[in-house]
Amino acid sequence: MAAKLTSREKNLLLLCVSVLVFMALAIVANGFLGRRKVALEKIALLQRQKSENDTWIKDRAFWDKRRAWLKEKMPVTESLGRAQGQLLEDLNNETLELGIITEQQTLPPLATPVESHREVTVTLRLRGDQVTLLQWLATLQSPERFQALRQLELEIDTKSREKTPQVVCTLTLARWFKPESGI
Repeated sequence: MAAKLTSREKNLLLLCVSVLVFMALAIVANGFLGRRKVALEKIALLQRQKSENDTWIKDRAFWDKRRAWLKEKMPVTESLGRAQGQLLEDLNNETLELGIITEQQTLPPLATPVESHREVTVTLRLRGDQVTLLQWLATLQSPERFQALRQLELEIDTKSREKTPQVVCTLTLARWFKPESGI
């Protein structure tokens, strides 16, 4: 025999069912909002990637021309160690001809090859006439030589007794070569 529920019990039952339905909807809504947030972030990321890709596609001719120039002009080397030694020797010969004194020279560890190039670097501490040294520094970095100054510190030598201003320069110069697989 089924007992009839009083109106108070009916109200409590309705309230319990309402709370359960509300909690179920809250859980479903929370999951939906979480997935929506992730989806919106992914859409924004994909839109940025598409924009970047559109830019690359528009500039394709420019980059293809650059890639062809690199393939033709970038030097090759079989030994990065020998190339590093050759770079140091070239720099020492240039500075010697200009009367710039090499106080210290270092061969940093070879960089890990990357897809686009292999790199050797040398670090020098030089002392010499300010004008001569600055003119020489201006010739070091060039695309045709595949060289770039990685680090440069210049300070005026205030202790020098020379008539012309003297500077002390510490520099790290990098030279790039074709990757082993070519470009």
